[in-house]
Amino acid sequence: MQSWQYIALLGAVIAVTAAILPKNKKYQAASGSNHAQFEQLEMSFEQFMENMEKEHDGLVKMLTTSLQTMREEDRLKTDQITRLEKKCSELEEQLSSLSHANVALETKLSLLAANTHFTSQSSAQDMQHAAFDSQLEQLKQSIIPENSIHNRYVELFELYDNGKSVEAIAKKLGKNKGEVQLILQLAKQEENARNA
Repeated sequence: MQSWQYIALLGAVIAVTAAILPKNKKYQAASGSNHAQFEQLEMSFEQFMENMEKEHDGLVKMLTTSLQTMREEDRLKTDQITRLEKKCSELEEQLSSLSHANVALETKLSLLAANTHFTSQSSAQDMQHAAFDSQLEQLKQSIIPENSIHNRYVELFELYDNGKSVEAIAKKLGKNKGEVQLILQLAKQEENARNA
């Protein structure tokens, strides 16, 4: 039974007892045995109330203990979830960095493969270019006098002959753009004077 049912039952017992008890004094003297029964009923009621209080206290303690246990379990689960979420985010970061590293390695590998293919093709071309360059250099030396501008700025004219821009040549040689242009113009004038 629940506690409210006990209270309702107790109220019904009190009501019945009050109805049975005599209402005036002349009946009270005659009913001494009724008085003893009433005291016994009152003692039973007090014992019943004490038992109810003990049960109530026991229930309160049990509920309090259960609530504390549930809170502790909840705290432990929350801590575990927090640790797992942290571990998950760390693993996601590692996966992301590994993914970026993988992409970079794949790019390097494809460039290396392309470079190897290009190198194998260009090695034959390099040999042809080297032979051509040596022939060109011999031809230049036979045509260009020793004190010419071409001989004084050999590296500049090599870069210019390889198709480098004036800006790139100036940057490579650490010269001003205007100075490189002036040297190139003087070389053209010198060549025009030789050809004239």
